[in-house]
Amino acid sequence: MKKIAASVVIMTIVFVAILSLIVAVNAGQVSLQQKTETKTPVMLKPTDFYANITFKVFEGEGCECVPLGGSFINATGRDTDHFTSDVTDDKGVCVLQLQFDKTYRVSVQISDHESVLYDFNVLDDQSFTFNLKKTVTSSNPVPASMHAVLQRLSFVKKVLK
Repeated sequence: MKKIAASVVIMTIVFVAILSLIVAVNAGQVSLQQKTETKTPVMLKPTDFYANITFKVFEGEGCECVPLGGSFINATGRDTDHFTSDVTDDKGVCVLQLQFDKTYRVSVQISDHESVLYDFNVLDDQSFTFNLKKTVTSSNPVPASMHAVLQRLSFVKKVLK
């Protein structure tokens, strides 16, 4: 009788140990699954999706607008490492693919015209139109900055009289 009771006690201890091991393994798997599920949405944030951003570049205003083909468009990410550039076609149009929900600084340049710097956030497919002005070529040998200083001096001279 003592042998049977001892065997039952040993079998009960082994059974409880196996059952405890099974419960512990299942609890660990559930915990690991919950941690993975909570991290998945953060890791799957759509930062690698791109929008088509259309740039149109013209000279002049209103009905006198002329497309500026050959304008250089450069987009540099402010909060991303992404950058890209291209040149407008003969209709003054250029399309760049930029990351959604990122901020970019765009420069628009063509010779003999004032350049443009523009910051914006990519929300969806967007279109921007820029009307560039021709740079004024002066026959005056005085540099523009010196010309501004001379204008201020003449204004001060008039005020003092």
